[in-house]
Amino acid sequence: MPGRPRILISNDDGINAPGIKALVSELVKADFADVYVCAPSGERSAQSHAITLGRYLSCVPTEPTTAGVIESYAVDGTPADSVMLALCSPVFQDVSFDLMISGINRGDNAGLHVIYSGTVGAAREAACKGIPAMALSLDNHLARKADDYALSASLAVVLAKAALGVLPGQEGAGRAPAASLKGVVVNVNFPIAQGQMLQGLYLARQSVACVFPAFKEVTEAPGPHLAEIDEHTPNSRVFRNYAGMVQEDQEEGNDAYALKNGWVSVTPLSLLSHIQLGQDPRAETVVNAVSQIVSRAAAEAGLSTSGVPAKL
Repeated sequence: MPGRPRILISNDDGINAPGIKALVSELVKADFADVYVCAPSGERSAQSHAITLGRYLSCVPTEPTTAGVIESYAVDGTPADSVMLALCSPVFQDVSFDLMISGINRGDNAGLHVIYSGTVGAAREAACKGIPAMALSLDNHLARKADDYALSASLAVVLAKAALGVLPGQEGAGRAPAASLKGVVVNVNFPIAQGQMLQGLYLARQSVACVFPAFKEVTEAPGPHLAEIDEHTPNSRVFRNYAGMVQEDQEEGNDAYALKNGWVSVTPLSLLSHIQLGQDPRAETVVNAVSQIVSRAAAEAGLSTSGVPAKL
């Protein structure tokens, strides 16, 4: 990787969310890469990999919240739109990126939440375009201040350095682990410290844990939070999606198990969804690359490691 690496940052909570502010601040402070931001102008959670068709997208230069950011843009579209614009338009003229990071999201994106996640969708869009990508989430829906993301942001810096091969001991050791991660999203979920110490980094499988919806019928005055339907349409009914039953999956070795037991879960996700009839020829290379990131980052942060890469 010639010269100083370049990192593209996006998210799904919006460009002014505390998670992205904390992440960008720590990356700039670490001063090992040039940081660019292209993120949704507002809240776009649960947008998955949706993209905008049939209308123009507005991309507005914004004053970076952290001095040292090279360029920053807010997009009136989805998380995937933001990354697509950053990579496939003149927004960042002739800039190529060595790593894309999405987050830090408010709330976990483990298990089947990966399917709905705009955070993962932004990272997946970068992976679709051949850029090594990470999706970062904090398992805390109450995290509304930048300080709530302090630990996860500092660990994100170490993970990014490990991926780019710039940690002490990595220089001159051949190509960076990120070079083996084209077409892969490294999905990282940080736990909440609930009276327990952070255990370390855990190389995990994806679980099937998720929260089921519990729709409730509502009768409220019309407003922007209600369905886009004429209030006078005969027999129309309005529902709101609330969190319902939790589908647990605490099998040892998966991301939900790691989070519940105080570990940072690190899970490589493929772009392909078809069922493998034979072993993926890249599986060993990808797992080895992510394993190297986990072990290097953990060593730099003074943390333990765990996981079952043989079963991924």
